[in-house]
Amino acid sequence: MVQVTRPSSLTSPTPTRVAPEASTRSKPSTGYNALGVRDSFTTAAPAGAQRGNALSQVNSLRLPIPWLGRGEADKIGWMQKAYPPAKDSTAEFQKLDKAVRAGQDVMPPEAKDCVFLAVGGLFTDAAPKQLYMDKNLDALEAQGLQVGRVPVDTDMGVEHNAAIVRQAVLEASKNGKQVVLIGHSKGGLDAAGALAMYPELKDHVRALVTVQSPYGGSPMAQDLLDNPLVRYGVGGAIEALGGSLQGGEALTYDSRKKFLAEHPMPAGIPTVCMASTTANPTSPLFATEEYMHQRYGVKSDGLVLPQDAFIPGSKSVTLQGLDHMDATGDSLNLFKPYQPEDLTLSLVAMALKMPKGG
Repeated sequence: MVQVTRPSSLTSPTPTRVAPEASTRSKPSTGYNALGVRDSFTTAAPAGAQRGNALSQVNSLRLPIPWLGRGEADKIGWMQKAYPPAKDSTAEFQKLDKAVRAGQDVMPPEAKDCVFLAVGGLFTDAAPKQLYMDKNLDALEAQGLQVGRVPVDTDMGVEHNAAIVRQAVLEASKNGKQVVLIGHSKGGLDAAGALAMYPELKDHVRALVTVQSPYGGSPMAQDLLDNPLVRYGVGGAIEALGGSLQGGEALTYDSRKKFLAEHPMPAGIPTVCMASTTANPTSPLFATEEYMHQRYGVKSDGLVLPQDAFIPGSKSVTLQGLDHMDATGDSLNLFKPYQPEDLTLSLVAMALKMPKGG
């Protein structure tokens, strides 16, 4: 793996990593951008029937909660009104995913001339590397591709981390290789922010892939930080541990509107954005998913809504059955319809099939 220091250099990849083990895979759900109907948690019987029964039992216990005020209702999906829409390319993804599962090589030949850099999400620098985005990078390295991680300060703001991404891109491209940035959650904002703030990177970046990134903001971040008890209580605890609340603040609608007005995404960089939704009662994020569903009537992955995840003008992919943690490693979801390895290969192949500058 390419080792990226902050902010010095990249080293040559080492052959110590192994290809990911084959996993048992379920039949994929069909992705779509229509958000009016909640995900079905039922697939093939008998396991599907058991999961469906579990969801029905949870649904029977739901009671409407009388939330005060409109909260972020007027801000959700604001980008769809302010910017050109993304192009729904879920069907294209599904074809590639099917091919990957069948063992076909979907990666264009030019992938060998690229370096693939992962940018992690909020607070993920504290997670063991083998548990977060390791399977995503394993899939690429098993194809003989050069991979690495950008050592962003995941609790810091976008402006701070964009400078780190810039340095990593310039180092990785020194030998003439193009860079493909793969950002998960806030990491997608940091990666896109670097491209917006530093126009010189366009010559070195072949494509951008974002996975479950709240490009327009997140109602969870806004609601939590609008609460003084949360802001000062949680913020004080994070700062006492040597961290910062800037990363969380960067995910609010207000912060994203301000940033995008000052730093619009440059045209001509092939971009694929994936978002997902779930209604899985066994998910660790079911409480937050349920909160956003009850208060705002929207579907989410537990933290991010598809309405807020797509960079204007990008190719968008909307999948069902994945929470915010399922796409980047092991999770409690034993029945997730997509695995991180297949997901990564399909999204990257989509991005590389797009012409640069188009």
